[in-house]
Amino acid sequence: MSAQLEISNLHKRFGGLVAVKSVSFDLKPGEVVGLLGPNGSGKTTVMNMISGALPCDGGSVRVGGKDVTALKPHKVSKHGVARTFQLVRPLPTLTVGENVLLSVAYSRKPKWGRAAQAIVDEKLEFVGLAGRGDEKVTNLNYIDQKRMEMARALAAEPEILLLDEWLAGLNPSELRIGIDLVQHLQGQGMTILLVEHIMEAVRALCSRCIVMSAGEKIAEGPSAEVLQDPVVIKAYLGDDHA
Repeated sequence: MSAQLEISNLHKRFGGLVAVKSVSFDLKPGEVVGLLGPNGSGKTTVMNMISGALPCDGGSVRVGGKDVTALKPHKVSKHGVARTFQLVRPLPTLTVGENVLLSVAYSRKPKWGRAAQAIVDEKLEFVGLAGRGDEKVTNLNYIDQKRMEMARALAAEPEILLLDEWLAGLNPSELRIGIDLVQHLQGQGMTILLVEHIMEAVRALCSRCIVMSAGEKIAEGPSAEVLQDPVVIKAYLGDDHA
């Protein structure tokens, strides 16, 4: 089966700091893959380059066999890539539904009027916010803001979903809801790249993991094996634990 997302020798430098160095991996259709590593390892920078939010200094990003390396975020989205962010970024002057509606307008196949509203309603129901489209974003608690952001990403009707610590900050019951939601997407065949620090979620969701440290890929393979790799443990916890 050919790769749906191909990352080849990705490189990014900020002045004298090499944030990402020659990182390569791919995702097959329908895979949920974890992109792991300690803080500052370059994970979010990789996500930003895949989504077009940051230009690459080297290497390439291919989606469905098509080179999207030099494209801006709205153009990458047209190729079926959507993402969430570490910090929820709602548009506070718009309602919940209007926040989601914007993604429909800028999706691969933009829709308007009743067709667009039907997608908004469908995605809000999917994430557990049915009937709340007219509420102000400021009325939402943290888990509901996360749900709205997921609905906004899904409203673009992507084939590849980039989740950047989407489960961070949730309490145990909220975490279970979040894991169930991602598993539901997995059951629908969505291809997902998941940046996450919560190992419970990684073990539940990811068949395979890629681990970064100091900008480089240090491990890749089945989750159970990677999480027991002494090199990975050392990167997270130091020499004593390894």
